[in-house]
Amino acid sequence: MHMKEILCLVLVAFLATCVCTAEVPDLLGNWTGSTTGFAAKDGFYKLMENDSISLAIVEQKDRLFTGNITYTQNGNEMVEGFAGAIGLDNKTLYIAEFDKGYDLGTIISYDEIELMYLEDGENGTAAIDRLHRVSPISQNTTQENVTTPAP
Repeated sequence: MHMKEILCLVLVAFLATCVCTAEVPDLLGNWTGSTTGFAAKDGFYKLMENDSISLAIVEQKDRLFTGNITYTQNGNEMVEGFAGAIGLDNKTLYIAEFDKGYDLGTIISYDEIELMYLEDGENGTAAIDRLHRVSPISQNTTQENVTTPAP
């Protein structure tokens, strides 16, 4: 084997190791932010940080995570559990809310994410949520605060 071939193999092995060991983002914590959207019943809407949406990601194992989402609907505070996954690119988010709807998102930075909420059917909704982490949560937090679906 020639020296160039050996160097190329070493370089390829090094690059493969770097790609394979990409660190999964830590999403644990409390997130809050603004939301804008369209709902079939109500039309276009925009809610600001203090009365719109918050996310508590309380447990994460590798690329899977779970928690609660809190939002205001018709003046009532609603809390709903969810499960989510981080895509192979370590930037794309996929979230299934336990009661209804799905979020597709992007990790913008360590403390910022954007979610696109979609709900189909008669009450179809599309919303864009821009969230900022307001406090981290320890990985030792249990799931006792996570809403689970009704049997």
